[in-house]
Amino acid sequence: MLVGNFIDGDSRVQKEARSAAEAGWDTYLVGRSYSGKREDSQLGPVTVVRVAETMAATRYRSSHPHRRGVKGLIAYPSLEVSRVRHQRQRLRQLDLAAERELLARRIEAGAGPLSALLGKAGLGVGGSLVRARGYWVAARKQAFDANYEAAKRVPSSAVERLLAKRGGDTSSWDVQPRLVDFEDSFGRVADELAPDVIHANDAEMLGVAVRAAARARAKGRKIAVVYDSHEYTAGDIRPEDVTWAPVMFAQESKYIGAADGVVAAVDNFADKLVEHHGLKVRPTVVRNMPEASTFTVAGGKEPGVRGRLGLGPDAPILVYPGAVTPIRGLDTAVRALSQLPDAHLALLVASRGGYVAELTRLAAELGVAERFHVLDYVPVEELTDFIASATIGVDTLRRIPTQELTITTKYWSYIGARLPVVVSDVKAAGEMTRRLGNGEVYEVDDVDGFAAAVRAVVADRARYAAVYTDEMLAEHSWESQVPALLAMYSQVSGLTPEPAQTAS
Repeated sequence: MLVGNFIDGDSRVQKEARSAAEAGWDTYLVGRSYSGKREDSQLGPVTVVRVAETMAATRYRSSHPHRRGVKGLIAYPSLEVSRVRHQRQRLRQLDLAAERELLARRIEAGAGPLSALLGKAGLGVGGSLVRARGYWVAARKQAFDANYEAAKRVPSSAVERLLAKRGGDTSSWDVQPRLVDFEDSFGRVADELAPDVIHANDAEMLGVAVRAAARARAKGRKIAVVYDSHEYTAGDIRPEDVTWAPVMFAQESKYIGAADGVVAAVDNFADKLVEHHGLKVRPTVVRNMPEASTFTVAGGKEPGVRGRLGLGPDAPILVYPGAVTPIRGLDTAVRALSQLPDAHLALLVASRGGYVAELTRLAAELGVAERFHVLDYVPVEELTDFIASATIGVDTLRRIPTQELTITTKYWSYIGARLPVVVSDVKAAGEMTRRLGNGEVYEVDDVDGFAAAVRAVVADRARYAAVYTDEMLAEHSWESQVPALLAMYSQVSGLTPEPAQTAS
C-alpha cells in the first residue's frame, strides 16, 4: 500500500492495511518519513515502511523558480546563486576599506609620490568598478527576490500549467516536483518488495504503481494495481497550490485505465470517475467508516471533550475534529457563538498555526474567546469516545465540487459517537443528514442559519440521537466495508490467502 503522507493521521490507510493483514495478506504500508531516512516499524500485523526521501526535485524547484516578466531576464537563476553573488559583493565592499587602509599605511611609511598617485588611481578605479557591480548585483538580487516571492504564490507559468493539464509526465514533474521525488523513493521500495498487489492511495501514487507494475511485467512477474480515490480530483481547489488538482486529474486520466481495480471513498466519487474516465466498471465503494471497536455508548465511556474542558452536563458543546482551512467554513461556527451565549466550540487539530490562529483572533474580536477552544488532535482509536460527550458534531463545508460530493471522515465518526450533527447544505452531507434524521442542515455561510440549527438540535437532542440504534451503527462500521475491499484484492490478483491466526 502506497500513500504520499506520513501515515500517522490517515485512518483510512491504517484500517485498510490492518484489514488486509488480518485477512492473510503479507502487508506493507509505505509512506513518507519525517526524518528523510528509511524507517521500518510495525502497526500490529502490518509492516510500516517510511521511505528514504531526498526531496531533491522539490528542493531544486523551490530554489530555482521559473523566471517571469522582464525582471526574470536579469534575475539570478537560483536562490543559491543569488546568495553567493550578494555575499561576494558585500565582501568586495569590505575589502575596499581594507585596501584604503593599506594604501594609507604605505603613504605614511614613505611611499614615493608616483607610487602614491598610482595607488590612489588604482583604488579609485577599483572602487568605481565595485560600486558599478554592486548596482548590478543589487538589481539582479531584487529581481530574483521578486520572482521568488511570486513563485511562492503561483509556482508555475501559464505555459507549464497548460502542458501539465495535457497529462505529460515531464510537464507534470516540472510543476509538481513532488511527483519526481515520490517516483524515486516509493518506486524503489515497490520494486524491492515485489508485491502481488499494489494499492495506490490517491492520484499521486497511481503513476508510481502503474510504472512499478510495468517494470515487473518486463521481468515476467505480474503485479495487480488497485487505485483508491480518496478525493474528487477534478473538483479539488487548492488556492495555496493551484497546479496540484489539475496535475492530479491529468495523472488520474492517464493511468486509471491501467489499474486492475478502482476503489472510491464515497458513492459520488465513484460516479464521477465513471463519468470523467469512461470506466466500464463502476468503482467499488469503500467508505472510511470507524471500526466497530471504537463505537461507544451515548455520552461516551470517558469524560472526553467535556471533561477536558471542565464543563458541566448542560453546557452545549460543538465539536470539530480534523483539518482546518478556509474552505472548511469554520468561521461560520465561530461567528455564530455570539448568538449562542451558552455554547462552546472545540476544535481538535494537529496544529494551532495557520487558519486556526486566524479563527482564534476572530473569536477574540467577537468577544467569544472564552467559549472557543483549540485542543490537540486525538488518535483515531480514541476519537469516537472522546467526542461522544459533546452535544453536536459540526461540519461547515463550503461549496467547492469535491466538498459537495463527499461525506467526510468526521461525519462517520459522529455516527460512531452517536452525536447529532449540524451540517451545511452541501449536496452529499445535506442529503444524508435529511435522510438519516440525525441533525439539522443550514445554508452554506449563513451564520444565522447555523445558530438556528444548533438551537433546534439542542432543544430536542434526544430525538436526533434516537436514530443511532445498534443496527444502524453496524451498517455504518468499517467492518461492513471490508468484504468489498478484500474481494477486490482477490479479484485483481487471483489470490485468496488464509486468514491470519490471532492470538487467543
